Amino acid sequence: MTGYFSETYREARDRLLNLVREAADWNHEEIRHPEPGPDAQPIYTDVLWRGPRDARRVLSITSGTHGAEGFCGSALQSWIASEAPQLPDDTAIMLVHAVNPYGFAHIRRVNEDNVDLNRNFIDFADGRPENRAYAEIFDLLNPQEWTPDTPAEIAAELDRLRSEKDQLAMMKMISGGQYDFANGMQFGGFEPAWSRRTMEDIWQRYLQSAKIVVQIDVHTGLGPDGVGVLMMAADDEEPHKAITGEWLGPMFVTPRPRSRAETVLGGYMNAGMEQQVDAWVIPMTLEYGTRPSNEVLLAMIEDNWLVHHGEIDSEAGRAIKERLLRVFYPADEIWREKVMVRGQEVLAMALAGLGTLDPDGVPLGACD
Repeated sequence: MTGYFSETYREARDRLLNLVREAADWNHEEIRHPEPGPDAQPIYTDVLWRGPRDARRVLSITSGTHGAEGFCGSALQSWIASEAPQLPDDTAIMLVHAVNPYGFAHIRRVNEDNVDLNRNFIDFADGRPENRAYAEIFDLLNPQEWTPDTPAEIAAELDRLRSEKDQLAMMKMISGGQYDFANGMQFGGFEPAWSRRTMEDIWQRYLQSAKIVVQIDVHTGLGPDGVGVLMMAADDEEPHKAITGEWLGPMFVTPRPRSRAETVLGGYMNAGMEQQVDAWVIPMTLEYGTRPSNEVLLAMIEDNWLVHHGEIDSEAGRAIKERLLRVFYPADEIWREKVMVRGQEVLAMALAGLGTLDPDGVPLGACD
């Protein structure tokens, strides 16, 4: 079952497209990114569709929103392409492979402009949100120099801050997003990114007939090792919880509204889909745990230092890239087996549940 996993973006894309060609019942569109991959070859966001083009029920599965996290979602998409699960009537599957192909190919969590796409889906016309707390720790998260002692120094300072501040305050400082420092971590951008514009175009063209869309964005790096937790990612969870909770199982959770609202400034891709698509969108994130949170954070800090101050094409640079890759994509057969088992379970539950929803019975206000 772990044969669906790949070690590079190029291998992952080729594997998926070869399986799609063999299946012969998928429609495929490739959208070329303006920047090349590290091998100087073109990179793409790929859209794969199976089922009626005018289907009113759609299961959408996206991978690579956070670039280097894309290997896990890509493997699940390859399995779907290979197995071609039976679809309920009036239902289609849409796979979007490599939402952020630049980060996927270059082993970065962010895009070509250092933008975290899950902070980019805001209305920039309303002005950029402020995160003054982030400014206080900018130098800590974005050091200009890196020595063998730097990781321990950062970890010690983070521990000190945690002893002084509550969990919500720490989450907002570190991961809430920021729109002022283009070279800093958690940067949401100054304008809509290429990947955002591309996704909005995909939604507008492919989901015109949809009345109900179950959207699952696959991520890694948060939570217990090897556990895949399905989380509601809606701005307003109430219209969805009663229905989806019945068919998504005991590992389906919803974030505490207070913590989510107070720690993240906004900009989730799934929220962008809710706003753009004239359908009842049920947006979820399938998040697989990998390594302890401090280890993941330090790998992200180190990679950001490398890109802005280091030498990527060096022995040290390649080692940093390998560390970043493995905190999001462990080279562990047991972990990968867990990913596939849980992914197949979620897919089966989502398709079965979607088949029970009446496109003519969309909840009042769900498409507002």
